[in-house]
Amino acid sequence: MHLVTDGKRRQHTRRKSLMGQMVLILLGVQTAFFASFTSLDLPTATGGNLMNALHKEARKLALLAPEHVQSKIQQFVPSLLEQPKEPRYSSYTPLAPVAILLGYVLGPRLAAISAVLFILLGLGGNFFNIYPFASGGGARYYLEPGFGYLLGMIASATLCGFLTANKRTSISQLLGIALGLLVLHLTGIGYLIGSYLYFYIIEGSKSYVEWQQWIFPYLRNLSWYALPYDVIFAFLVVGIGFPFRWLVNTLTAPDIAPPRKRIRYNRKVLEELVN
Repeated sequence: MHLVTDGKRRQHTRRKSLMGQMVLILLGVQTAFFASFTSLDLPTATGGNLMNALHKEARKLALLAPEHVQSKIQQFVPSLLEQPKEPRYSSYTPLAPVAILLGYVLGPRLAAISAVLFILLGLGGNFFNIYPFASGGGARYYLEPGFGYLLGMIASATLCGFLTANKRTSISQLLGIALGLLVLHLTGIGYLIGSYLYFYIIEGSKSYVEWQQWIFPYLRNLSWYALPYDVIFAFLVVGIGFPFRWLVNTLTAPDIAPPRKRIRYNRKVLEELVN
């Protein structure tokens, strides 16, 4: 029996690997957890304090130099060997750079899902004995002053992923970092001020929360002091994040279904078979 294949072919069925996407989402959540448990003692980001910190480190290096080098330093830059003021240090948690990293590596959709799952796990952490946030976790964590910055991670990761998707240009990376961090801090500031106004004006003393009297120090610590380090670490993670895009492309590579050939029988052959 002769068979004649139709020359028309159906288009390939392309669908991204669901398992690969799930693995990437879990890796994104794990990265956010790792960042939340990372605390770095860094000099408080004010001009004078940073200069004191740089002076302290430069003096340490100068004192390690040979004596003839120290004599030259004493001759030309005597202030370098003077004892500087002790700089102040603050704890820094790199969740904002991680939001940029998730968006840059995973893309907008997977990064947003990872950030949402991270926050949901933190809010339900008391059921699983998991406390990833700075002040622990639990369903009432929305009352914490920094909760808006956690919500900002979702917007930041999504925006950065959208601006840098399938792109490697310097402009797209700069825009992803700048606008991603901007929307994160604006979300955090807006949530903090909005919560203050709600509890103070609408709810009044009935729902007064303790942090309201410290609203401006919180704004200073969470945004003003943290933003310079957010920018520095965001550039670092974007610089090392591009090779991980290969992992993303590998794990989410489309499954291509083999083309199907439509088969039709020769009418003459069919008539002979029937007779």
